[in-house]
Amino acid sequence: MNKKILITAATEREMTCLDLPAAGTDKLLSAGTVLNRMVSGVGPVASVFSIMDYLSGHTSPDLIINIGIAGSYKNIYSPGSIVIPASDSFADLGVIENGGFIPADRAGLIDPGDEHTPSGKYFPDRYIDDLISLNLPRVNAITVSTATGSDEMKESLLNGFNPDIETMEGAAVYYLCTRKEIPCIAFRAVSNMVGPRDRSLWKIDYALEQLAEVLGKSLNKLVL
Repeated sequence: MNKKILITAATEREMTCLDLPAAGTDKLLSAGTVLNRMVSGVGPVASVFSIMDYLSGHTSPDLIINIGIAGSYKNIYSPGSIVIPASDSFADLGVIENGGFIPADRAGLIDPGDEHTPSGKYFPDRYIDDLISLNLPRVNAITVSTATGSDEMKESLLNGFNPDIETMEGAAVYYLCTRKEIPCIAFRAVSNMVGPRDRSLWKIDYALEQLAEVLGKSLNKLVL
């Protein structure tokens, strides 16, 4: 089983869910698991830099887990829902043309043979996903550098990607792990519905409490 794990989150607030008793990190540490935490900063650029900076000074972990909150596009995934992104895409890397968004790979921006520019979908490690085998929804995620805050942008992204959730880091972690051949998976807690921003409706603390419960069960399956 995997014994050396790097857990990444964009903010300290999201990372603190590991300190809740339900997360069970004390049990993992006592079992000999090396569990490193890294607060990467917000957005795909910060995520990639932070993980690469970590890898430059450490041996590669057996597994990278990305955790944090997410916005939901679908009512079935209401605040407090915990999901695993089964695929993730960069949803704002491309061009706007005639009022519509065209991804970079379809907009002619990428040279033939370019292996560096992200395009298409990125996925978690299938073996790790199967190993968890919890009854958690597997969802279609998108990653954006600017959180969606209007109905117009929401509809545009729904038409272009049909996402279930959005985050600001997920595809970047999957992309990097794919390139570096490091097993990875993500757990996201829905804190709000995507659309016009009304933070009075957000349930961040509740979502992170639910995330701690799921992580406690999932991490046990992965390393114990």
